[in-house]
Amino acid sequence: MGLQTNGLSLEIVGREVSGRPVAGKPRRPAGPYLLGLPALLLSSLLLIPIGVTVVAAFRTSSGFGFGNFAVMGDPGALRAVGNSLAWVLVAFALVVVGFFLALLSYRLPGLTSFLQPALVIPFAVSVLVSGATFRLIFDPTPERGTVTAVWTRLFGTSPVWLGPGLFWLVLVSAFGWTWLGYVVSLFRAGLDAIPDDVTRTIAAEGVTGWRRLFALEIPLLRPITGVVTLTLVIAAVRVFDLVLIVVPGSMQGSADVLGLNWWRANANGADSGRTAALGVVLFAIVAAVAVIGVRGLRRRRWAMPVSVVTPDPTLGRPKPSKLVRRFGWIVGFAVSLVWIFPAIVLVATALHSPREAGLHGWWSLSGLGFSSFSAAANIGLFRALLSTVLIAGAATAVLLVIAVPTAYLIAWGGLPQWLGRVVMAVFVVLAVTPVQMYAAPLQDAIGAAGLAGSRIALALVHAAAGLPFAVLLLRSAFASAPPALVSEALLGPARQSAVLATVQRTYRPALIAVAVLEFALVWNDFIVGFLISGPGTTPLSLVLWGEARQFSASSGTVAAAAVVASVVPAVLMLTFWQKVVRGLTAGSRP
Repeated sequence: MGLQTNGLSLEIVGREVSGRPVAGKPRRPAGPYLLGLPALLLSSLLLIPIGVTVVAAFRTSSGFGFGNFAVMGDPGALRAVGNSLAWVLVAFALVVVGFFLALLSYRLPGLTSFLQPALVIPFAVSVLVSGATFRLIFDPTPERGTVTAVWTRLFGTSPVWLGPGLFWLVLVSAFGWTWLGYVVSLFRAGLDAIPDDVTRTIAAEGVTGWRRLFALEIPLLRPITGVVTLTLVIAAVRVFDLVLIVVPGSMQGSADVLGLNWWRANANGADSGRTAALGVVLFAIVAAVAVIGVRGLRRRRWAMPVSVVTPDPTLGRPKPSKLVRRFGWIVGFAVSLVWIFPAIVLVATALHSPREAGLHGWWSLSGLGFSSFSAAANIGLFRALLSTVLIAGAATAVLLVIAVPTAYLIAWGGLPQWLGRVVMAVFVVLAVTPVQMYAAPLQDAIGAAGLAGSRIALALVHAAAGLPFAVLLLRSAFASAPPALVSEALLGPARQSAVLATVQRTYRPALIAVAVLEFALVWNDFIVGFLISGPGTTPLSLVLWGEARQFSASSGTVAAAAVVASVVPAVLMLTFWQKVVRGLTAGSRP
């Protein structure tokens, strides 16, 4: 470009700007921050009650201090802490078992054909249903209990499986049956993501067996191991309804965990400061595990996003021999049959009349019919179904509407780095916060507002409880976009639609995973409805638990109600499970 001034001609040549920009702080538009306002309002449903609980835990008659934490000197509370830590060990053991089962299915391809559907179904049903199912299997009378009948036939007598000490076998079996499918599926997704050329290179170098396990598979699966371990440990520490439905009332004190101990203290009218202190201790245990897990996950980025890896087509994984494939089919069929057996017991019991189910086991041919389903309908099952559909649907819709723009804001909204870290830290804390930290103040607030028994209030609480996990997952999916492309989109040259197009294979499965898991979790929920809901909401889990309190006399009705309650989440999980796993394992570091 030419410029002439006072007879002097100047030539101005443009070139690309290079080097550091001039020091200063760019003005950030306030508009994007509005995307996070709904999340802030919804999260306040948890943040404010949590603050009330923390203050109550440290407030004593003489001011603020640790006086309320003297409740931890109570033998019952100490036993509950010990049991909660024992559940953490159970979670770690289940992660190890799930990893080796996934590794076995990876080495024996035929195993997967049968194993995956069998493992998904238990994960779809509620813990309450799992507990009821295993209580049927371990019923102490040989006329009804499958394990008791087999043991008696083999050894003449049988121990009381629901008696002192042995009830732990039933609890751990039910917990493992529920969660093993989740563990195996995520580990198997990580193993499938290992490029074939890497596998062949390792094999060509003579790295096989245990050396290959420690040199290749375990290091590459470290991020997924962190996710799985964190999820299971939190689930184990939060065990509540499983103990309530499995362990007879006279022995529940021996099986108490911190969550149950808090509930008993609160129900018995204990000092609010002491019950708040129990909640804080429970939260401290879960938070400590979460911090360790999150730090482990941040050591490296995901080694191989499951949805992004494209193996070299010229190199393929060596096919196992015909004998190995046949062995995989046999093992897969046997394991799947064993794993699906509890579901068979539940359905077969439901197909007997209430009287016959109370007298004989599921294998009896007398009393077959649908009278137990009729009995379940008479206790308000179908009204509870409608209520649960409305609550789960509303909670899922609210969650998606709020979580998507919030995750977008955190990933691409140009937040200051320090603010992004603070927001992520808050969501991590909320994701692991036990219900006991906000249940009592929230229940009081809902009652004071005249919303006790309101389905809308319960749906909002569920949405608030699910929001942290949803935002963390979606933000991880959005953040999988190339940093350079995101920078261009934020500065203007590239359109953000181009960024969305780049990561659609990542964020779409994550969106499906959030929707499916939220709907299923709300559908199967017991603890939130039990601790916060008032009369009128009647979700399915509360109806099921109310009938299960007279388990021996109503096992047929309980089984029928459990079958009806499990159909929707089971179909949902089986339909979308592959995309749910992709959504859970895709993206970059959390």
